[in-house]
Amino acid sequence: MTHLASYPPRPVRRLVAMVDIGDTAVGRESSMIRNAYERAMMDYLEPLSTQWADPVTRFLTLKDRWETETCLLSSASDIAMHPAYQQIIGMGPTAIPLILSEMRKKPDHWFWALRSITGEDPVLPEHKGKIKKMTEDWLRWAKIRGYGD
Repeated sequence: MTHLASYPPRPVRRLVAMVDIGDTAVGRESSMIRNAYERAMMDYLEPLSTQWADPVTRFLTLKDRWETETCLLSSASDIAMHPAYQQIIGMGPTAIPLILSEMRKKPDHWFWALRSITGEDPVLPEHKGKIKKMTEDWLRWAKIRGYGD
């Protein structure tokens, strides 16, 4: 039997060389290049086998990548179709408490993932399109199902 990383997982190291650009205006292309560089450095400094040693680390790594690469997108379908988001959905029920924990901290576009994993949609019709209200509906669903507060 192999021994997996101890629990709780150790945090992912963030040893990325940073360039101080001060008050300089940065275009979208420059920002995308910088993000790609930072991801590459993180992968170089922290091998994937270590990053994904446990579900929590895997989820947080994918969540960070998803948030970074979709922060400028306005289309909900583009945000939900991002490869990292799809991999979170692929984690199945393991991801549910992790997603709910994120939703408790900050409302975000986790609804598609939760519907895909659970097969349910507790969002009231009058709350559709209102992220805060949709989050409240999902957190109420979570409490009823025993996922905590």
